[in-house]
Amino acid sequence: MTADSFSKSNQRQSLDYLKRELEIANKLIADQKEQLKIANQSIKTLTNDLKSISSRTNSQIQGVFESIIDAYVVMDLNGNIIKMNIPAAQLLGFDTIDESCNLMNMVHSQQTTKVINAYKKLLKTGYLSDFEIPIKTNKNQRKTVHINASIIYDEDLPVAAQGIVRDITIIKENEQREKLINDIVQSIFGKLDIVDISIDITQKIAKYLKTDDCVIYKVNHDNNEVEQIYAVGEKMDKNGSIVNKLTFSLDKGVVGYVAKTGKPQLISDTSSDPRYITDIDCNLSEITVPIIVDDKVIAIIDSEHPEKNHFTNLQLSTLENLSKIVGLKIKEAINRKQTIKARNELIKSEERLRILISSLESGILLEDEYRKIVITNHKFCKMFNIPATPEEMIGADCVKAADQIKNAFVGPDIFLKRINKILEDKKPVIADEVTMTNGQVFERDYIPLFNKGIYTGHLWNYRDITFQKTYNKRIEFQRQKYSNIITNMNLGLVELNSDGKVLMVNRSFKDISGYEQSDLLGNNLHRVLFGNTRDQVTHFSQIVDKRSDENLFELEVLNKKQEKRIWLVSETPNYGTDGEQTGYIGVYLDITEQKKLERQKEKLVKDLENSNNELQQYAHIVSHDLKSPLRSIDALVSWLREDNEGKLDENSLKNLRHIQTTLEHMENLISDILNHSGVRKDKLFLENVNVKEVIFDVIGVLNVPKHITVHVEGTLPSIKADKTMLKQLFQNLINNAVKYNNKEQGNVWVNFQEQNNNYLFCIKDDGIGIDKKFHKSIFKIFQSVTKNENSTGIGLAIVKKIVDLHQGEIWVKSELDRGSSFYFTLKK
Repeated sequence: MTADSFSKSNQRQSLDYLKRELEIANKLIADQKEQLKIANQSIKTLTNDLKSISSRTNSQIQGVFESIIDAYVVMDLNGNIIKMNIPAAQLLGFDTIDESCNLMNMVHSQQTTKVINAYKKLLKTGYLSDFEIPIKTNKNQRKTVHINASIIYDEDLPVAAQGIVRDITIIKENEQREKLINDIVQSIFGKLDIVDISIDITQKIAKYLKTDDCVIYKVNHDNNEVEQIYAVGEKMDKNGSIVNKLTFSLDKGVVGYVAKTGKPQLISDTSSDPRYITDIDCNLSEITVPIIVDDKVIAIIDSEHPEKNHFTNLQLSTLENLSKIVGLKIKEAINRKQTIKARNELIKSEERLRILISSLESGILLEDEYRKIVITNHKFCKMFNIPATPEEMIGADCVKAADQIKNAFVGPDIFLKRINKILEDKKPVIADEVTMTNGQVFERDYIPLFNKGIYTGHLWNYRDITFQKTYNKRIEFQRQKYSNIITNMNLGLVELNSDGKVLMVNRSFKDISGYEQSDLLGNNLHRVLFGNTRDQVTHFSQIVDKRSDENLFELEVLNKKQEKRIWLVSETPNYGTDGEQTGYIGVYLDITEQKKLERQKEKLVKDLENSNNELQQYAHIVSHDLKSPLRSIDALVSWLREDNEGKLDENSLKNLRHIQTTLEHMENLISDILNHSGVRKDKLFLENVNVKEVIFDVIGVLNVPKHITVHVEGTLPSIKADKTMLKQLFQNLINNAVKYNNKEQGNVWVNFQEQNNNYLFCIKDDGIGIDKKFHKSIFKIFQSVTKNENSTGIGLAIVKKIVDLHQGEIWVKSELDRGSSFYFTLKK
């Protein structure tokens, strides 16, 4: 076989071998395809099972979300709310959970891209966590919310989304607030000029307030005007100059008002505020805060926004705090400038400085760069009990002196280290405190002195603040004392939050309610007192509605022992530092026993009315019955005169006529008493009364004894009075004067004097008189009159009552064995 033949044979064998290998490979590939097909079918089945499991799991999770107390929202894939729970409705500004809305309407246009990207991620991954976004609620409240969300699947298709929403507005605002204050504090450190400070703070304030407008005004009180000195936004041109720079007087605009009064302003709608002045554009919200140094407004921070209700009370509070920091910085700058100026003047005129320092009320110590005393004053020597004059102190080594007196201070080593640290830094130190072992507290300032950049010494300024420290301790003591008083006061005291949950109770409330502190704190007060039944909750709701109109009302409650009690409740709103209402302060007084006494009093009054009615009837019967024997006596006297006509002498006939006249007066008096007691009670029947006729009628009725003479002096008037009562008044007083006259020849005088608004009468006698110690109690009106009581006392009680009814006064002047004088006035 030739070489060529052998070569061809080998090639055919190789070709056959390759064909067989190819056939084997194709068969293997076919087998692999079949296996892959089977595997793909298994994977598809497994995938469908997993999707079904996922759908069921999401449904279970949805049920869990609906039972939680956080805000829970379900929306379709277009952002429309499908359902929400009560916390979600409250957070988003809805009145009910059935209201509909597209959540994209609550997103600001500037946040649209952020929301779209987050939504794409949610659809892609099936969940979204830790997503934060600012929104405007259905009630136009600005809030920042934190969202965790997931997709809801039906079979293998996404059909909706569900999420937990939390309100993190306050957290975010506090973070922004702290960041703003920290950034501004750092940025203005070392700044000495108000313009430099304004450049640093305007941009940061505008960013915090979410506005493009922030202007700083400088206040010039000498010219009575404010002037724009720096701004951000459209107010500044490319060259850093203010566009349309405004200057106006202190009595114009919101800025002028704040500059004049020092009161910050938050205006939610400038269209309703006549003070608003349009700058470049008309904006609807404005916030204005003063920068105050030493009780004087030196600058104004003013910011505006085109939308209503843009700024918040928290932002106002932040700007107020910020303005204080800026004010302190400006004050520090002013103080530093003044210190440098004082230092230069010190170098120029040492003698003038000595005179000035010696007259200061603070301790002054001036040291050179080698810590040798240049000058000090008597106050410094007195503060530290140094037995030398200021002149003798000059040139002394302060290093040795500090080491010698260190033990007089609390923490001697710390005292020395602090001095060395201050001297090493060579930076001004203000209000550094040091405390001595004897209890004295000093506040010191350190001022380094430089001449053309070369350190030449330093000035120490010491002030004794022991009294101030003691005063602050006393204030704290008083605060603690009043806190203890509140805790232990007899009135129950409760602090409630806006949801009615108890934040604080004192001991007295625990006593009157029977509940312990653990029963009340953190719990809703009305549920503790009334339970959860519908009637009781309705009752408490009515009380709450009433509380909005009145701050004092009565409340029926059951204490812990289920005893019915009546409380007198006074509730007033409680406000936080931001001016927002945070709840209520309630004061509770148990008046159960007082109410029982009131009911007893009402019963007694009713019984008294019945007794008075019975007494009226009795007086009517008695007065009526008294007339019968009087008429009988009158008839008998008439018969006696007729039977003895011509037989009796003139004197006897005169006496009989006197008896009949007296009987007639007696019957008239009884009739008047009957009318007075049965019809009028304490009412007056006023008429014109001739007082002279009344007195002589009274004298005739009384049958004054022959040894007593009644003198009626002067011309008596006709007055407007109750005639019956006036007769009783004079009858009682004249009868009393006659009855208690022990003289053989006694006298009674009736005097009268007309005054501006009154008639003054006097009934005077020369009888036995009245002891002075009884003068104030003689006219006491008896609450009950019995037959055992002294008739004179009853008569004087009636006299006092009659005078009182005529709007007059009565008094007595009397001495034993010298007679009595009864004075009384009747109003004209």
